[in-house]
Amino acid sequence: MTMSEALLAQVLDRLNAMDGTLQKLVEGQERLEREQIAIRQEQQEIRKEQQEIRKEQQEIRKEQQEIRKEQQEIRKEQQEIRLEQQRLRQEQDSLRTGQKELNGIVTALLHRQDETDAKLEALAADVHHLHQEFASLKQTVEHLEQKMDSRYEQLAAQIEDIKLDLNFIAHRTVDNERIIYKLKEMLFR
Repeated sequence: MTMSEALLAQVLDRLNAMDGTLQKLVEGQERLEREQIAIRQEQQEIRKEQQEIRKEQQEIRKEQQEIRKEQQEIRKEQQEIRLEQQRLRQEQDSLRTGQKELNGIVTALLHRQDETDAKLEALAADVHHLHQEFASLKQTVEHLEQKMDSRYEQLAAQIEDIKLDLNFIAHRTVDNERIIYKLKEMLFR
């Protein structure tokens, strides 16, 4: 074998080795491209999940605003109830003073024997009417208190639901951040 043939054989061997290396590099490049496509798909899925979480957060914010509006309405109703209670107290005070005046009239009427029967019957009717009004006012106050208690329980239940929703979102966000962190670790190794 001549020197040029040996040199040619060496060049062919090296070319074959380089061809195999080049083939391996092409296969590695294709594998990397497939992995990049898979990672991009995962990133798109993560983005979609983040968008869904943002939508859920917006819905929760809307619900919170509605709850705040309901709370304001309840506060207004409570103020109205307080005003109503004050008015009822004033009426009760005036009724008490009226009752005191009636008692004075009753004692004066007892001294007048001729007019006692007619005036006592009128006073009894007035007192009975006052008792009916007082009982009606008492029922109204009890009804308002029951309504206020019912509203308060509904509001407390809604707040508990919101707390549960916020906890769920917080856990979901932590899970998503963990997935993103793992993806970053895989990408930058």
